[in-house]
Amino acid sequence: MKISAIITCYNVEEYIATAIQSVIDCNFDDCEIIIVDDCSTDKTREIIDTINSNNLDKNIVSINFPKNTPGGVAAAANAGMDVATGEITLFVDGDDWVVPGPTRRAVEILRRGNNDFVVCNCGEYWNHNGVYTNYPEDSYWTSLGDDLPLEDKRDILIKMAPFPWRKIYSTDFLNRNKIRFPVGDFFFEDNPFHWETTVKSESFTFYNEITHIHRMNRPGQTVGQQGIKFIKIFDHARIIKDKLDQDGLTDRHLHSYVGWLLKHIIWCGNYVPPGFLNEVYEKSKIFLKDLPPDIFWHGVATSGFSATDVRKVAAIYLDQRFEFLREF
Repeated sequence: MKISAIITCYNVEEYIATAIQSVIDCNFDDCEIIIVDDCSTDKTREIIDTINSNNLDKNIVSINFPKNTPGGVAAAANAGMDVATGEITLFVDGDDWVVPGPTRRAVEILRRGNNDFVVCNCGEYWNHNGVYTNYPEDSYWTSLGDDLPLEDKRDILIKMAPFPWRKIYSTDFLNRNKIRFPVGDFFFEDNPFHWETTVKSESFTFYNEITHIHRMNRPGQTVGQQGIKFIKIFDHARIIKDKLDQDGLTDRHLHSYVGWLLKHIIWCGNYVPPGFLNEVYEKSKIFLKDLPPDIFWHGVATSGFSATDVRKVAAIYLDQRFEFLREF
């Protein structure tokens, strides 16, 4: 079975060779490595070309964008999916890498089963000090049972980190459902992709081994730079909700959506500069004001929030701006 490994990159000259070599080291019997460079201005393309020329026995497809695209890896990842010819698709960020043994086993699980994708565990590598840590999701992994109903599995997966590279997909599932990343002038494009794959899948499984290592705290990393761009998460809140409405899935997933929304309101408020908290309040109010009380308060009750965070979202829902700002 052919594997399409899509590596997206932009100005990662220090890391891209590690990402590519990690896929090569998986020793898949049939694999195309699709490298999409989003118009890097450093030596990333030069390194890709050198690796390509030194691995003529490998099926390496190089796509070079003529100009950089806004909003993270969305356009690059979509370009990779559009040319992928493998039955299985996996993603690798150009500054991350896969762990060959577990990745091969995850691919084999997908190949042998009747699933749309396999959800894998992931680790973190802290670039500034060389320390490895486990991604902090132990509570979710321990809550998984052998015979967990599909809707319960969906609820758990929605709460997990939306990294697209932590799943290994059936290419047919992605194409049949026309699942692609939203392209626009915003970040955090992982979230709508995560939602759409989760709610449209009729069969997926979990594999609790670390297949991917996520490089943390490197210069230029998106979430490592605080600023008003965190407000962009509300663009994705709208994209997710509109897609649920369009597909007739809103009622089925409303509780999960509200839980996700409340968590990201708090997350956004904690990251933006204080001068932009009023904008967080205004954008949050648009989403919360029309929620029925039972839906909103159920979301609060099941959020696991601290008392402070409960007061923050309650203040928005009750239209108490000063109370919201005071909690920060």
